[in-house]
Amino acid sequence: MRHSYLPFLLSRIRSSTSLTPTAGTLRSRSSSRLYSSSGYLSTLSSSTPLSSPASAADATAFDGKFTSFQSYSNAISSSSLPGVKQRHPVRPFPLTPKKTIAGWPDIVPPPYGETGIPPNHDDTILIFSEDQNLANMRHAAKLARQVLDHACSVAKPGVTTDEVDTAVHEALLNAGAYPSPLNYVGFPKSLCSSINEVICHGIPDTRPLEFGDIVSFDVSCFINGVHGDNCATIVVGDEQEMDEIGTDWRDVPYLGSKFFDGRPEEDEARIRSARRLVHATRESVYEAINCIGPGSCLTDVGAAIQDVADSYGYSTVEKYRGHGIGADFHRPPFVKHYRNYDKLELVPGMVFTIEPMLVEGAGDCFEWSDKWTVATSDGGMAAQFEHTILIKEDGVEILTVP
Repeated sequence: MRHSYLPFLLSRIRSSTSLTPTAGTLRSRSSSRLYSSSGYLSTLSSSTPLSSPASAADATAFDGKFTSFQSYSNAISSSSLPGVKQRHPVRPFPLTPKKTIAGWPDIVPPPYGETGIPPNHDDTILIFSEDQNLANMRHAAKLARQVLDHACSVAKPGVTTDEVDTAVHEALLNAGAYPSPLNYVGFPKSLCSSINEVICHGIPDTRPLEFGDIVSFDVSCFINGVHGDNCATIVVGDEQEMDEIGTDWRDVPYLGSKFFDGRPEEDEARIRSARRLVHATRESVYEAINCIGPGSCLTDVGAAIQDVADSYGYSTVEKYRGHGIGADFHRPPFVKHYRNYDKLELVPGMVFTIEPMLVEGAGDCFEWSDKWTVATSDGGMAAQFEHTILIKEDGVEILTVP
């Protein structure tokens, strides 16, 4: 989902200085602690990231053989792989009516549920303690992950993203949760579904999914007064088995060469290229998680993701960020997924999302006329993974686990 309900916030944040929480900046509120991030928010970096070219030593599980990126701006050129046809851009399909929670009186919506207007948040960063608030966060995150897995399992060739949205909507209501995207700044559906060159915030519609599509599902929910948020990307129609390097969103290795027996060469090239991008993006989120902990710096997240993107020859989208989360869907800290100069010490109790978006071509993007759907400017395919994490005394806990 949109990483701040203030449309201009993320495009106008500036270069930062060090911000380290001290005893004087901590204060109590209910069962959570907060410290001021006004300087952090007002001076976040939007400057040119540090460069660090990938070296030959940056070996990955895949080589460049199955990268079939072709820019739409060069439609008359041949693809980088023989037999691979020019892929047509994703176009919007008709939408079904907006869903509601009518008939579910026990479900408590977030403050924006009826109005579509999220409340203003302050400029502090929440510090959770081990109490009921954190227990609620774990529950919301776990539910979001379970429903995300359900969404990924439903998505098959011929199924529409609107049908996936219906499955998510019903699963969340049955679990007593409100779908966080629904009516968030007017968003008309219960999840975001982003296909092929669509990077994020895609609106589920009646377009049938096709074999070889890359589709990201961003599932979020509101329950017991807090939000859970996560995202994964799948390759539509692909299968998994224990005989090839590379894993899907569940960390299940992909099916090997037998999967392609009898299939056109074009299908094999398309699937292998999609697998490579999905694998790299998933790898980047875990590399970021593995490199942080109490006392580390928020900049470590962007550096780790950029290193993975560089090693595969992909770009990381800079416009959209991870975010703090709790009773507010999006709040500080805002997390960049590329090398930057932001300085924020991570302390136990912080909860935020890490959600890199990697693309085949350049990281430039544009917004469709629906004011939500974000796509790559050059038509390169995109993938995204997201976890909600908790900084602990002894490391990091991933909250969005099934």
